[in-house]
Amino acid sequence: MLNGEMVSDYSAVSLAQTGQSNSVSKRVALLYSQPLDFPATEMTAQGIREVLFNNPEFQVQLYTEYLDLSRFRDSRQIKALAEFLALKYANLPVDLVISVDSPAANFLIENAADIFPQTQIVMCSIPQTLGARIQAPEMRRRTTCVFEPSNGGQLIHSALSLFPGTTNAVFVAGAFENDELRATEFRNSLKEFQGRLNITDLSGMTKTETILKIKQLPADSIIFFSTFFVDANGISYVPREVVRQISSETGHPVFGPYESYMGYGIIGGPLTSLRLQGIRAAEVAIEILKGAKAAEIAFDHGMGTLVNVYDWRQLQRWDISESALPQGSSVLFRKPTVWELYKAQAIGVLSLIIFESALIMALFINLQRRKRAEISLLDSRQDLRILAGRLISSQEDELRKLSREFHDDIAQRLAAAAIEAGTLELKAAETQDPRLGKLRILKDQLIALSEDVHAISREIHPSILKDLGLNRAVNSLCVMFSDREDIPIDFRSDEIPASIDKDVALCFYRVIQEGLRNIAKHSKARQVRIELRVMGPDIVLNMIDDGIGFVLQGVREIPGIGLASMRERVDYISGKLSISSEPGKGTMIHLSAPLEGGSK
Repeated sequence: MLNGEMVSDYSAVSLAQTGQSNSVSKRVALLYSQPLDFPATEMTAQGIREVLFNNPEFQVQLYTEYLDLSRFRDSRQIKALAEFLALKYANLPVDLVISVDSPAANFLIENAADIFPQTQIVMCSIPQTLGARIQAPEMRRRTTCVFEPSNGGQLIHSALSLFPGTTNAVFVAGAFENDELRATEFRNSLKEFQGRLNITDLSGMTKTETILKIKQLPADSIIFFSTFFVDANGISYVPREVVRQISSETGHPVFGPYESYMGYGIIGGPLTSLRLQGIRAAEVAIEILKGAKAAEIAFDHGMGTLVNVYDWRQLQRWDISESALPQGSSVLFRKPTVWELYKAQAIGVLSLIIFESALIMALFINLQRRKRAEISLLDSRQDLRILAGRLISSQEDELRKLSREFHDDIAQRLAAAAIEAGTLELKAAETQDPRLGKLRILKDQLIALSEDVHAISREIHPSILKDLGLNRAVNSLCVMFSDREDIPIDFRSDEIPASIDKDVALCFYRVIQEGLRNIAKHSKARQVRIELRVMGPDIVLNMIDDGIGFVLQGVREIPGIGLASMRERVDYISGKLSISSEPGKGTMIHLSAPLEGGSK
C-alpha cells in the first residue's frame, strides 16, 4: 500500500540534455487515493510524470504513497496510516505534496497538519463539491487544486443528441463517500432535465441489485454511470469493471464522465481525461516549486482537461453515425478496413502476380517458339541445339530484365514506403497515437516484403554466379532456401575451376534451383544433400532429399515445364541428366557435363 521511489533515470537524462546542473533537487510526495493498478491512478500518474520528469530546471525526487482508501476505510486504519506517514516524513521534509482523488484530499484535510505541517499542497481529480472544505482558511493558505470539470450537463446533452427519443434516464453510483461526492454533482445536472426525462436514481445499492433493476428498465432508457468504488454491502470494486458488466449484461446504452471508462462499455462524449488532470496538477506544482505560493494560485476548474472521444464499437452497436458526433471528436477502437489490414500483403501479392504473369507469358512465348522450331528443324539436331541455345539465352535476357525491374523499381519503392512508415511510427510514438502498434506492424511488413522482392530478384537472375562463381552462388542459394523453408542442406563441393564454361555453370545452377523449388513444393523433405564434384574433365552434381518421392513413370509421361526446361538446358551443354525416385524413399538428381562444355 505504501511505496517510495527515488529519482527517475529519465529526469537525469533530461537534465544532462539541457545542460542544467542536477545538483538542485526537489522532493515531491504523491498521495494516490487508490492502488497503482487502478486505471485512474495509472493515467493520472502518467500525466504527472510527463511534466515533473521533463522540467529542465531541477531534479525531482518522488515519494509515492498508494493509500488504497476505498478498500481500507476503517477509522482506526486511517488513523494508523496517518501516524505511520507522520513518522515516515518526520525527518524528511518535502517541498510539495500532490494528492489525487477525493479520498486522498480528505485525508490531507484531516491529517496534513500532523504529517506535512508547513508543506504546500496541490490537489487534483476531485469533484467541485469538495471545494468548500478546501476554502477553509487553514487549508487555503497552502493549498490549490485542479478540479474535475462539471461536465454532467454536457454529457447528458451529448447523450440525448445521440438518442433523441429517450424518456428514461437512470443514474448509477456506489455507496462510498467518494462515490457520493461525485453523485451529488451529477444529480444537480440531472435536475435540469426533469421536465424531459423520467429520472431513476439507483445509487447506493449493491452491485447485484443495481444490475437487476437496470434489466427491468424500459427499452428507451439510457444509463449515466458516475463511480462505483464500494457498494451497499461494503464490497470494493474497480469502477470501469462495473461499467463493463452493466454494458454487456443490461442491453442499454451507457454514458460515463471519465476517459478511463473508454473501451469498457461507455459510448463516449465530453469526458474528463485523468492524464490531463495529472499534467495540469504537475504544471501547477512546477510553478510552486519555482517560488509561487499555492494560496495565490486560483483554483483550476478543469475545463482544459475535457476531451471529446467516442468508442467506434459502441457507435456500431447502437447504429450511431459518426456524422452525428460533435465536430473535432476522436473515435477510438475503429476496426480497420480490409485494405488497411492487408495493404502491404495486397501490394506484395499484386507484385508477385505481375511477376508470375510476366514469367509465364515469357515461358509460354518461348514454348511456342520452341514448338515451331521443332516442326521446322526436325531433321537437323544441330540446328535445334543452336536454336535451343538462343532460346535459353533469350529467356535469361528476359529474366535479367525482370530481375533488374524488381530490384531497381519495386524493391526501392517498398523500401521508401518502409522508411515513410518508420517516420510515421516515430511521430506516433511521440504523440502516443493509438495507431502506433498498427504502424509498427505495417513498417515490419513492408521491410519483409522488400526483402522478399530482393530475394525473388536474386532468384530470377543470379548475378552472384557471374561475380563469385558456381560454388559461392550455389551456397548462397542453399542458405536462402534453408532460411525460407526451414529445411537444412548439407552442401559439399570441390574447388570448381575458373575455366568452367558459363553455360555449364548456369545450367547446373538452374537445375539445382529447380530441384529445390520442387522439394519445397512437393517432397516434404526434412533434409537435403547437394554435392558438386570435379571428376576429370567433367563436373558432376548429386542432389538427394529424404522426402516422400514419386512415381517416375508419371513424370515421364506428363513432364512439367520445369523438368522439360532442365532437360533442354542439359542437352544444350551435352550433359547427362537422370532422376531416380520411389514413393517413400526420396529423390535423387544426377547431372554430369564437360567442364568446358560440349559441342553447341
